[in-house]
Amino acid sequence: MADPGAPPRPLHPHTACGFARHAGAAPVKAGTVRRRHTRDCPPSSGGDRPQHRCRGSWEYVIDLGLDGRGSRRQETKSGYPTKAAAAAALREFRETIDGGVHVTDTTVGQYLDRWLQGKHALRPSTRASYADHIETYIKPHLGHVELLQLRAHHLDRFYAAIATGSRGRVLSASTVRRIHATLRSALNSAVKRRLMPHNPTDQIELAPERPKRPEPWTVQECLSFLEAARGDRLYPLYHLYLLGGLRRGEGIGLRWTSVDLGKRTVSVSEQITAVRNRSQTGEPKTRSGVRRVRLDEATTALLAGHRTAQAAERREWGLPLVDDGLVFTKEDGSALVPGYVTKHFYVLARRAGLRQVRLHDLRHTSASLALEAGVAMKVVSDRLGHSSIAITANLYTHVYDTVALDGADRLAALLTNAADADVSKT
Repeated sequence: MADPGAPPRPLHPHTACGFARHAGAAPVKAGTVRRRHTRDCPPSSGGDRPQHRCRGSWEYVIDLGLDGRGSRRQETKSGYPTKAAAAAALREFRETIDGGVHVTDTTVGQYLDRWLQGKHALRPSTRASYADHIETYIKPHLGHVELLQLRAHHLDRFYAAIATGSRGRVLSASTVRRIHATLRSALNSAVKRRLMPHNPTDQIELAPERPKRPEPWTVQECLSFLEAARGDRLYPLYHLYLLGGLRRGEGIGLRWTSVDLGKRTVSVSEQITAVRNRSQTGEPKTRSGVRRVRLDEATTALLAGHRTAQAAERREWGLPLVDDGLVFTKEDGSALVPGYVTKHFYVLARRAGLRQVRLHDLRHTSASLALEAGVAMKVVSDRLGHSSIAITANLYTHVYDTVALDGADRLAALLTNAADADVSKT
């Protein structure tokens, strides 16, 4: 394999003919393949080193014209074991130039730094995730490789290394796919900017992902949790998670200006998430996450009582009433920390003697119970803020199959009853 970073060595006095030269052009302008000579090349009796006896590697040289200062620019790559390998590399480089790609010596690491700096529309949590993928995994393995020289075999070795744990902890197939998605997005931008001719991540086959299906609580488990948590200061928040299907950050970031007790709705428009152990306020996870969620009467009454209790609590602390304040806060009125909300949920669940599920599984429980109750898939999808009904159907296939089977039985019963009625009339 070619070593682009190899130090210059003395050239063999005999070089191979110019490769893919254009008519009337000097060989160097189209590219030249030649052999380098080393100290190990055996000399002839006359003292020179014949090419057929030379043991040096092969290289190509191509003239790139003049730079902005009028100096001659050349690209030289050496370390190829055969003349054919050097010629193939030169041919590929020529195709890159002919395709309008800008030839630079930018490394993958340098490009990724610039790419991330230019991503101004990213949510804080997404930016932190990209930065972690780049700094922790991609740059240590691929950062030194020139962007134009990045190939599928580099990526194959990279994914094999991080999946088997040769650097740090062993990664799951899901995590490897997220890292791959980050690198693929960055290289797609490089192709659009003509910094490389194609995206090598398109040629990679990753190990299949085996995501765990959510294991929501049953109706009885939900009732046990609500009974055990009743009276807890954050009970209204967990009740809303379970009945409204909100994400953790959406519940923590909910403001009273987004709650309409008269119309029994909450409007989800922002969330509070944890980014590197610091709370960040931002928009919902996706565009479809901005939505209006309908509330049942019991949840509406619970929120009304919570607002009265919160006002009394703020008076005790000597805090002013703020109409656009957060619905769920600490005793002193400051925002809840996402991690604390999760840990407190685990405490309440253990206290109730329930099997441990994630806080996010309250959202899955809400969706599963709604589907089992006969709520339309489209309504559940909109309630959860999914960008597509297909996402909802894929997540809750097990519930959908049960509902679909029940629907088939109802349809069959309807037709059977109608047929029996016709028979009885005759």
